[in-house]
Amino acid sequence: MAKIDGEKRSFIKKAMVVAGAALVLGGAKARAKKEAAPAKGEILYRETEAFRKYYETLKR
Repeated sequence: MAKIDGEKRSFIKKAMVVAGAALVLGGAKARAKKEAAPAKGEILYRETEAFRKYYETLKR
């Protein structure tokens, strides 16, 4: 009976470590995703002559 209790405790300890690691990694991913999002109103490209020519070819 003592051996079974020891195995249960060992399993529970390992499960807690894995669950804790998953929480930490999940929080870090969410934080990184939030920081990587572009700010509102941020200009992602500049309209240049090359862009204007390209858009004109699409209209034809």
